[in-house]
Amino acid sequence: MKPTVLILDDEVLARDWPYTAARLEDRLRQAATIRWAQPTETETLDWADVRAVALFAGNLSAAVLDRARQLQAVGGITDALGPACFDQLTARGIPFIDATRAWAPSVAECGFALALCALRRIPHWHARLGKGDCDWRYPYGQFCDDPHFINGELGTKTVGVVGLGQIGSRLASWSQAFGARVLAYDPFAPAERFAQARAVAAPLDEIIAVAEILFVAVPPTPSARRSISAARVRRLRRGAIVVTVTRADAIDTDALRARVLADELCWAADVYDREPLPADDPLLGRNNVVHIPHIAGRTRDANLRLADCLADDFLRIFKGEPPQAVLTPRAVSIRTKRRRLAVRHPGAEEEKICAKRDRRNRWLCETLTP
Repeated sequence: MKPTVLILDDEVLARDWPYTAARLEDRLRQAATIRWAQPTETETLDWADVRAVALFAGNLSAAVLDRARQLQAVGGITDALGPACFDQLTARGIPFIDATRAWAPSVAECGFALALCALRRIPHWHARLGKGDCDWRYPYGQFCDDPHFINGELGTKTVGVVGLGQIGSRLASWSQAFGARVLAYDPFAPAERFAQARAVAAPLDEIIAVAEILFVAVPPTPSARRSISAARVRRLRRGAIVVTVTRADAIDTDALRARVLADELCWAADVYDREPLPADDPLLGRNNVVHIPHIAGRTRDANLRLADCLADDFLRIFKGEPPQAVLTPRAVSIRTKRRRLAVRHPGAEEEKICAKRDRRNRWLCETLTP
């Protein structure tokens, strides 16, 4: 007899994930019996033969879980805390399959593209050419970038990655593949994660001091909120490119905005401190901002991968194999605990190095600006 998979949905898939439902059914059809239900029906459903639940809406109450004696897995997308029933699932030894990682490749690719666009000002040249505002003449015959900000090739840069999860690991390894020197910070990542991402583990303050491109790829968890504090934002080198993907919670966006509006930093962003951005937001249209409207993870590929993540682990569990995308109590604990990080103030020697670097940058800007 085939195991039964129950899909709990309240039009969420139809509204937000147009390709997921068909893919999930297609992946499970041969191995399982698929049932659909609304969250309001959970208390009256027959749970006797339900082995897995794809939870896209609603919750599984304690009473429901007591009746679901054959339940082996629950999966879906969730926030830092997991689903409301996470503690009860853990107590029963029932894994929660966290498919939130489904959009990681799409988000990472978009973040990487934002960095490349900022380096070469690609959106700005595109806009000028489209408006007929480009005469194909440049400040210098063989130099057309903005000398006030980090520019040119990625491979010659020092890249900092904050958050070495599914997204940050990709950004780190791709940057290294381009030839960049990559430093990464993640207090919760094991040593092998840094090796796999081909990144050098470094203290956050060291990264802040030297990064020419800073990727902020941290999910919106209490443990990460504003870990890149206002003090750290003020210490970023002048002209650096800051790329924000996933969410902007990990960086003090007030301080970031202030430096961007003062033309001291370039911000390449998919996510912001407020969304949607007001039509009169001063960030919009600036020469030192590359902006897109939180679209990084909204791809057909992410839709399909969400279904595949759930289907793969459900099928593994039905075969008696261990699942691969389990949300663990340790992960929830890490995400929800606030970690205090002291700001390291530069010593006298570092102050001299930074001052020399800033003088050189100012000279380059004055020399290369027509």
